[in-house]
Amino acid sequence: MRESCPVSTNEWASPSLQRDEGNLWFGVVIAHAAAAMLFCAVAFTAGFYRLRGFFPPVSARPGLLVPALAGGLLVIGAVLLHVVLADPRRIRLALLSVLGAGAGFLATQAAWLHVLFWYRDLRIPDSGVFASALYGLSAVQAAHLAVVLVGLLRAGLRILRGLEARASLRRALPGWWCSTVMYGVLFAVVYLP
Repeated sequence: MRESCPVSTNEWASPSLQRDEGNLWFGVVIAHAAAAMLFCAVAFTAGFYRLRGFFPPVSARPGLLVPALAGGLLVIGAVLLHVVLADPRRIRLALLSVLGAGAGFLATQAAWLHVLFWYRDLRIPDSGVFASALYGLSAVQAAHLAVVLVGLLRAGLRILRGLEARASLRRALPGWWCSTVMYGVLFAVVYLP
């Protein structure tokens, strides 16, 4: 007599589904590692030049309020993503909030960099290494978060169609935390005096 296997757990899933999930996790890890390596290379270079005195004086640096608010949005999004995974009953509202926090972060970053470029004359190459570090680190980190948001949006569409999306959400969680850590490094290297 054959036993029926529950569909909602991965431990009884078919070997091909387990292999596919393993391949997806491997791809996710490689993608995050590649983004983190690129980001770390730019951050190391920025830190090196900062130690050598190529960064502008504190009076010429941008403020801390807007970048700190943007970082707060990332932390809030990470907490909400944990809520999504912990309580499936709140999955739609929490996932919508996570997407909102991510979009809010990207909008805040874009607006802040626009202000720095056009109104504070922080331009490449005129502003030297500081501007290059700021825009380079911001671009890598924002691109990484944008990819994570696309994955979350895809999971949200699966949820709206009534399909299982918890595996996709679990794969998005390390990406969100990777983006949050990247932003913490960016904040420490570029914004802090």
